[in-house]
Amino acid sequence: MATIVDGAKFTSLPAWIKLEFLRERGFYIGLAAFVFVTIFLAALRGETLFPHLAEYGVRLVRVLAAAFSGLLIVLCLRALILGGNGSLLRSIFASAKSIIAMRFARFVYACVLLTFFMAAFLYHKTNIPIITPFQWDATFAHWESAMLGGRQPWELIHPLVGYPPVTIALDLIYSSWVVMVFMVWAGLLVSARTPRQLRMRYWRATIISWLVIGVVMAMIFSSAGPCFFGDVVPAIPNPFAGLDQYLARVNQIFPLSQMVSRNFLWDVYTGQSELPGGISAMPSMHNAQAALFVAVGFSLSRRLGAAMLIYAILIFVGSIHLGWHYALDGIVGWIAAAAIWLACGWRLRKPDAASIDAPAALADQLASSSIAPEHACRMK
Repeated sequence: MATIVDGAKFTSLPAWIKLEFLRERGFYIGLAAFVFVTIFLAALRGETLFPHLAEYGVRLVRVLAAAFSGLLIVLCLRALILGGNGSLLRSIFASAKSIIAMRFARFVYACVLLTFFMAAFLYHKTNIPIITPFQWDATFAHWESAMLGGRQPWELIHPLVGYPPVTIALDLIYSSWVVMVFMVWAGLLVSARTPRQLRMRYWRATIISWLVIGVVMAMIFSSAGPCFFGDVVPAIPNPFAGLDQYLARVNQIFPLSQMVSRNFLWDVYTGQSELPGGISAMPSMHNAQAALFVAVGFSLSRRLGAAMLIYAILIFVGSIHLGWHYALDGIVGWIAAAAIWLACGWRLRKPDAASIDAPAALADQLASSSIAPEHACRMK
């Protein structure tokens, strides 16, 4: 079954992938180079990337399961509402077959692509405290206390969010972030309404953010975060002890993913677990990625942008209230992500006709050859 992608009509996934690689060869070459360099560096240390791939492979399965479940629910509701002459199951099956043929396949393609990158990133993140030990936590806590008259940000927002139901809700929202990263990344590829240039701007901004913010800046400002403050800065009183005690009480009411992740990451850091994982607070990639959600959301529509903005604000509040980040982590993450988004926008300015190179022209020819004569090149 033919499917219109980026204005071209394709009858197979390989034909689309060929065009994708021709159009965005620089992006794919850079991404592959990062993954292979990471594999090489790991081999030099007698290590392998397989545990990291397995970690994100598990996350990928969860994302695909959630996406497929959501797809089935939508198809069932669509069949019930629209009805038809045939049986309900036949209608659902026919719709699923046409969608999975290209759309779900491209969703999987995008998720697998991100999985390889994130596995390589996780390897570097795990090594951050080994290369540059935590040394900024006391400084960040002091700076925030000095700016807020002797109080910490978590103390200012605690009267508003310091209730078990609110804490549990923020914990669930914060945990949804990993799924959101995959969903937005892959969703932009699947959506017929998303221009290719906007999708590639987001993809480039995401990759660059994880490398620049999540690796380079994280090494420069190596810090563990408020939830580990008492462990990494034992010489001074812990200004987050009250928050730790509150979260421990809430955890007795409802198991918080924050507590599970916190214990797991500390076990990895102290060598009690050999599973992949890394601790890094400044800058906050949770907040940086949420900022990119907002940027691409407003690029598509005001409503989507507003929804993403609300989500990003909840991530920012949750990052402080759950003890993962200092407020400065989120602010710096937002600013850095915004700068990267703007820089990637300059890359996508419309070139002059003379600047179109041969591979790009070949890609256009391939797209044209994939379009049936009776169908003009158009967007749905």
